[in-house]
Amino acid sequence: MAGPAAAADPILIGEIDSRTGLLASQGLAIAEGIRVAIDTVNAAGGVQGRAVRLLERDDEGKAERAIAAAEELIARQGVVGLLGGYVDSLVGPVSEVAERARVPYLAAASLDERLTARGHRYFFRVSSLRPYVTATVGVIRDLARVRRVAILHSTTPGATQLAAHQRQGFEAAGIQVVVFEPFTPGLSDFVPLLRRVRDGQAEVLVSDAFFADHLLAVRQLTQAGIRLPGFLGAFGLEFPEAIRELGAAAEGLLGTTAWQPGVHVPAAPAESAAFVDAYRARFRREPAPLSMHGYAAARVLVSALAAALSGPPPLTGETVREALARTDLETPLGRVRFTPQGEPTAYERVVVQIQRGRHVVVYPKEAASAPLIHPRP
Repeated sequence: MAGPAAAADPILIGEIDSRTGLLASQGLAIAEGIRVAIDTVNAAGGVQGRAVRLLERDDEGKAERAIAAAEELIARQGVVGLLGGYVDSLVGPVSEVAERARVPYLAAASLDERLTARGHRYFFRVSSLRPYVTATVGVIRDLARVRRVAILHSTTPGATQLAAHQRQGFEAAGIQVVVFEPFTPGLSDFVPLLRRVRDGQAEVLVSDAFFADHLLAVRQLTQAGIRLPGFLGAFGLEFPEAIRELGAAAEGLLGTTAWQPGVHVPAAPAESAAFVDAYRARFRREPAPLSMHGYAAARVLVSALAAALSGPPPLTGETVREALARTDLETPLGRVRFTPQGEPTAYERVVVQIQRGRHVVVYPKEAASAPLIHPRP
C-alpha cells in the first residue's frame, strides 16, 4: 500500500501501457497523451506547488508484465495512483493488483463490462462499452438501412462483449446477422472469413478488431477481389494512419471516435487546441484520437490529486480514490463523472467515414458533418 508523501516530495503516479508488442501503437498513443498532461501541469507549477513525477512502464502486451509493473510501482515506488491501459486482458489484471493495494487505477481505454460489476472501489475508467454499441448499431440501422450484416470480432473481452450486444441490437431491428465469428488478434489470413462474409451476402461487415487487424483485412479484401458494400471497424479506423496506409482502399470505411481534432471535439475546444499544440511540440506529429483518452485520464487524476491535497493530510491512495469518486470535470473528451462502480456517465462515440481522403462525422445526425455514403466506393 502506498504510504503518506511528505509535503515537499514530488507526487508519484504510475503509467502502464504497451510500448512494444502487438499493441504498441495504441499503448504509445495513450502514454503520449498522459505525458502531455503531466508535462502541462508541471510547467504550470505542479499540483499545489508539488511536481508530479510520472513513472512509465512497458507491459509488452503481456498480462504478467502488466502485473509485475503494477506491483513494482505500488510496493517499491509508492505511487498514489495508476494510469494507462488499452485492452482489458491487461487492464483487468492491473486493476486486481490496485484493488488489493488500495491504490486507484484510472484506465484510459477499458470496455469489459465485468470490470465495473465486481464491486471494486479503486477502479475507474474514462471509456465504456455502451456508446460503441449505440453508434455502430445506430448508423447501420438508421442510415445504411440494410438487411444483412456480418460480425467478426477479436477474442479480447471488450470486443467479444461488443459483438454480442451488436448482434442483439441488429436482430432487434430486424437485421439478419449472417456471419458471427471470433478470431485471435494478430490473425495472418482473413481471406477464409472474408469469403464467408461475401458468400453470406452481407451488406456491411462489422469488424470489432484492432488497427493492425483492420489494415490487413482491408488489404486482403482487395487482394482476394472481394467486394463488400460496407466495412465498419469499431476500433482504430479513426486513426489518420488508416488513410495513409490504405490509400484508395480506405475510401468509404467507417470507424468510431470520441475525439479527433478537425473532425470531432465534443467539449473544451480551447483546451483541445492547446493539447494538440503541446503534442505537436513534444512529438513532432499529430496526435492519434486515442491520445486524448490518455490525456483526459491524466487530467482527471491530477484534478483528484489537487482535491485530495486540499483535505487533511496525508496524501494516500485512499484519499485520491475518494477525490476521484467526487470528480466532475470538463475535458476535451467530454464531461467526466463516475458512477459508484467507476463507469463514466457521459462518454460518447460518433461514427466517422473516410470520404475523399479525410474523416467526416456521419452519425448521429446532430453531430454529422456529411451524409453517409453507402455502398462504399
